[in-house]
Amino acid sequence: MAKSKISRRVALYDLKLSSGAIRSATQTLESGWLSPGPKVAAFEKAICGLMQARHGAAVASATSGLELVLLAIGAEPGKEVVTTPFTFVGTIEAIVSVGATVVFGDINPHTLNIDPDEVFRKITDHTIAVMPVDIAGYPADYRMLKKICDTKRVPMIGDSAHAIGARYRGKPVSRYTDVSVISFHATKNLTCGEGGMVLSRHKAVVDAVRLMSRHGLTSNAFQRRTATGWEYDAVYPGFKANMSEVHAAIGLGQVRVFERDQKRRRQLAAWYLKNLADLGDYLELPVEERHCRHGWHLFIIRLHLSRLRIKRDTFIRRMAERGVECGVHYKPIFELSYYRQLLGATGQYLPNTAYAGRRVVTLPLYPGLAAADVDYVCECVADIVKTAAR
Repeated sequence: MAKSKISRRVALYDLKLSSGAIRSATQTLESGWLSPGPKVAAFEKAICGLMQARHGAAVASATSGLELVLLAIGAEPGKEVVTTPFTFVGTIEAIVSVGATVVFGDINPHTLNIDPDEVFRKITDHTIAVMPVDIAGYPADYRMLKKICDTKRVPMIGDSAHAIGARYRGKPVSRYTDVSVISFHATKNLTCGEGGMVLSRHKAVVDAVRLMSRHGLTSNAFQRRTATGWEYDAVYPGFKANMSEVHAAIGLGQVRVFERDQKRRRQLAAWYLKNLADLGDYLELPVEERHCRHGWHLFIIRLHLSRLRIKRDTFIRRMAERGVECGVHYKPIFELSYYRQLLGATGQYLPNTAYAGRRVVTLPLYPGLAAADVDYVCECVADIVKTAAR
């Protein structure tokens, strides 16, 4: 088959910072104060308001936030964390780094989130936490997960890296967990460039995370400057995992355009769903149940491989030949060589995850995407799957 002529190019992601974010970052750079200070405090307050959380601590990344939370609740060798194998490696990295044991539960094949029935079966007397992941920004089944965690007296730590802007039964996902950790990585719906935040109704957990993120010191440099005193103490073994003033400044600028950007993401996702609705014989579209509002961090389709003469990688290559960049979110953790060896996990007892890992494709989705770009992406998808139909 001859390569198709490329009529336009569509990137998987394209970051455009708001003028407010650029102005805020510039002001911070000119201020001469780049370590954690008033911008970080203001950003924590803004995100707590957005997510309806009582307490929040800004950290260097969502991964470091998960690690610090696990340490704060006493995770250590001999303790288990039940989570999903269908996630970014950072979820598992945090668990492994504190010495706890990773226990995988299979996913719901329609939502790609962890199956509550699997969680119920996998909890033991050694379980110290359940860690659901809101894949692509779609909320996990928090009603069932909370019922299970409350019954078993196990805390729920939400890896909510994708879920800012999502709603479960009308509320942010952080309202249903003991702790939620969100990400402000460059590709996220609200970006700081890098960074994360730990949100919780439990002040003691957030205070412990904040303390550990600054080497276990009782105060940071800005606090000592404003208090006109130098005294401090180290009361806990900590890490260097705080958010910088510059990253917080970028985030504060992006907060101002967040609702506008989310509205655009929802419009684009609706356009995708409409355009691709007639391709049900060849692919499965993202779900959005009535009680959930998708955060639309990612738009993930799943190919019906049994009805196509091509595999997922060939599909992605043919999209690239047409100028459309696609991604894969995610390769199952047990297929990554280091974790396959470390954890001894396989897809044998996680069939939904194994199957999803072979057929998921992420299509471009970001506020700067034009409706004409979505039309073109969908035309390419339709052409490829119909040509490859069995």
